[in-house]
Amino acid sequence: MGQTLKEKIKSAPPRPGVYLFKNDKNKTIYIGKAANLKNRLSSYFSKDDSRNRILISHTADVDIIITNSDVEALTLEESLIKLNKPRYNVRLKDDKKFPYLKLTVQEKFPRILFTRDLRADGSLIFGPYTSARALRQTRDALCRIFGLVSCTKDLSKEYARPCLEHSLDRCSAPCAKLIGKEDYMKLVKRATEFLKGNSDELQQKIEQQMWVYAQKEKFEAAQVLRDQLFAIRKISQRQQIVTTDNISRDIIGIARSRFNCVACLFRIRENRLVSKEIFHLKLSAQVSNEEIASAFIRLIYTHLSFIPQKIVISTVPLEWDIQSKWFKERGFTVSIVTGEKTTTKRLLEWAQKNAESELAKKIIKRRAPSMIFELQNILNLEVLPRWIEAFDVSNLKETFAVGSSVAFRDGRPNKQRYRRYKIKRVKGQNDFAMIKEIVSRRITDVKKEKEMPDLLLIDGGKGQMSAALTAMKEIDTDIPTFAIAKRSDQLYDKEGNVVSIPASSRSIILLKRLRDEAHHFAISYHRKIRGKKMTASELDKIVGIGKTRKLNLLKYFGSVDALKRASEEEIAKVPTIDKKIARVIYESLH
Repeated sequence: MGQTLKEKIKSAPPRPGVYLFKNDKNKTIYIGKAANLKNRLSSYFSKDDSRNRILISHTADVDIIITNSDVEALTLEESLIKLNKPRYNVRLKDDKKFPYLKLTVQEKFPRILFTRDLRADGSLIFGPYTSARALRQTRDALCRIFGLVSCTKDLSKEYARPCLEHSLDRCSAPCAKLIGKEDYMKLVKRATEFLKGNSDELQQKIEQQMWVYAQKEKFEAAQVLRDQLFAIRKISQRQQIVTTDNISRDIIGIARSRFNCVACLFRIRENRLVSKEIFHLKLSAQVSNEEIASAFIRLIYTHLSFIPQKIVISTVPLEWDIQSKWFKERGFTVSIVTGEKTTTKRLLEWAQKNAESELAKKIIKRRAPSMIFELQNILNLEVLPRWIEAFDVSNLKETFAVGSSVAFRDGRPNKQRYRRYKIKRVKGQNDFAMIKEIVSRRITDVKKEKEMPDLLLIDGGKGQMSAALTAMKEIDTDIPTFAIAKRSDQLYDKEGNVVSIPASSRSIILLKRLRDEAHHFAISYHRKIRGKKMTASELDKIVGIGKTRKLNLLKYFGSVDALKRASEEEIAKVPTIDKKIARVIYESLH
């Protein structure tokens, strides 16, 4: 750590704010908040743990932003993390922006929309939704039951007739003045209660109003309310009852491995499980469970318009006092429950089992097949050979020389990484020099990426192996390399020794498949180039045959061989070819 950084930390003010650790390339690698910046930054030296050591070792500078309060620091921290995507902060996997439902209550006729934009504009925000299907179902239910607007029409204008949504009974059509503002706002209020999860109270209000209309013989209005009531009841009946105390809760189950973390969120409203969401988090190996809990709560609840009374989670979040203050300033009193009681303990275990199941699926999906592990053991490789590249060349004596490289990932072809080459640096028939050229060109290109292949396979024997090793030495690269002969199927290591692999082994079958794939890819390219060259040379020799006539001939007959079998009369039928030119073509080809 530099002296300048130490001085900045020592001179940090004892005030609330946000700090940004930056590396030597001025890239933000970690963002934190503090009620007291001086104490927090000093703690990175007083607490001797592995995470602090790693973080400080990569830090070259620190920026400090003073805020008016620790609550303001929390909001700023969240915004800066989303903006900078620092490496050592817990954040949503792939920095994915989940969709939300937005109710634009600031408009004269509020509408219900999908959004990923969480800027404060006065709208009510509900979500986030990890399932696009659940998001659409919720929006469709709101439109179908309450007739809310879901389009982007300019509702300040009056339209002659409503759109198709009204005809499908999915919109009350304020655009065509089929509903007044007062009645429409009643629908918005009901929809808001529905989204908050207060469906029991909402059902009571709708039912009371329905009977009032019926007594006044306003049967059409009563019928509308009846339909709303039945639709809400139908949705409520499908939701599982899991508690009995009528307290709104969010249950958060977290499962983690070294670098991966999955959180399962159960939303419980009016004793019913109304939704289940799965979130994948990105974290560094040394991050604590308390920090994961704190980051997840910050990520999920910072932008929402309604917060539950209780959050059930196995670990008390880091700096919960700041988060709790933030909730209170928004008008919510939220308590943290760690699952001591029987009811909450059962729900928390249920959420954690779901999180563990999702994490297991993710790990299994990422895990390499058994033959890759077998290959690692047989070849005594330090790194699991998940990415293997194979090379081969093809030529006809010294003409039409080409090369190919094919890539397999976890035992399967990765065709996005297939490459083919025209040999440019070698004259004459020299397979060893050609292998050297294509290996050099391919690895030079790959070095520009963050990853490198785990294993190289050369189609050939000791000579080809030596050429490939020379190429890598010249470009200062060291990748485990082996060669496999076509006829004997023998595998050679760097020293030219034969590597013994059982003939029935799945790993040798994989290597043969790689070699054959590289060979076929090279051969197909060689044939393509040779075919083009031969076709071009035969027709280009004929006087009076330009590009247009050549294309017309090939389109008509399909190939030069078919053209050779044609008579003068048949050739003369081709567009742009008259009898005189047909005779010239026929005589030239015969």
